[in-house]
Amino acid sequence: MAGITPLEGQDYVAEVLYSQATVPQTLIMGLFVNTTGVLTESSAWADISQASGTDYAVITLTAGSWSVASGGVATYPSVSWIAGDSWALPVYGYYVRTNEGTPRLLHFEYSPNGSRTMTENDVYTVDPSSNTEST
Repeated sequence: MAGITPLEGQDYVAEVLYSQATVPQTLIMGLFVNTTGVLTESSAWADISQASGTDYAVITLTAGSWSVASGGVATYPSVSWIAGDSWALPVYGYYVRTNEGTPRLLHFEYSPNGSRTMTENDVYTVDPSSNTEST
């Protein structure tokens, strides 16, 4: 996955790997509506504005479905959202966060295709394995 691993995500990884002060959490993927350039490496979960609309829900990522190749490249099967109706705001990208009591933002990526206005039956797919999004 390309994109940005913000400082909050880097801290989480260090806590799990090095100090073992944090138990690994279930990971969640969702879509955000923050306009391009608003999120930076300094962004945290509190800065994410989630997508909303009919049939939108975050997706729990299954731990055993990840694979990691040499160089630390993590891949995961494609995930998709289908709009049940028009969503209020255009989608600008996706994020991955923890599912703990206070979630932490681990990764986010703005869509290389720009924003996407979702209308009924539109499909938004993220393929972390090839770093692509399709609509």
